[in-house]
Amino acid sequence: MDRVGLVKVGLLWIAVVASALAVTHYSHICRQTYGQLTAMQREANQLQVEYGRYLLEQSAVGSLQRVEATATDGLKMHTPEADEIVMIKQ
Repeated sequence: MDRVGLVKVGLLWIAVVASALAVTHYSHICRQTYGQLTAMQREANQLQVEYGRYLLEQSAVGSLQRVEATATDGLKMHTPEADEIVMIKQ
């Protein structure tokens, strides 16, 4: 083999090694990114569950029966009778 052929083989060898290093580097980056993705998906699922619980709690706290029971039992309120209603004119 002459000198030009050795240079070509050497350059080809350097290109192959550089390509292999690039593949391993980007494979590592892909694995890290995929790990971040799965962590974010896990967090999104937890937040979705929390949001569902929040909606259930909100509907339970704001339900008309609960408000009425709290007003009647806790605050001793009642619906006024007809003779208890006073009309005020301005």
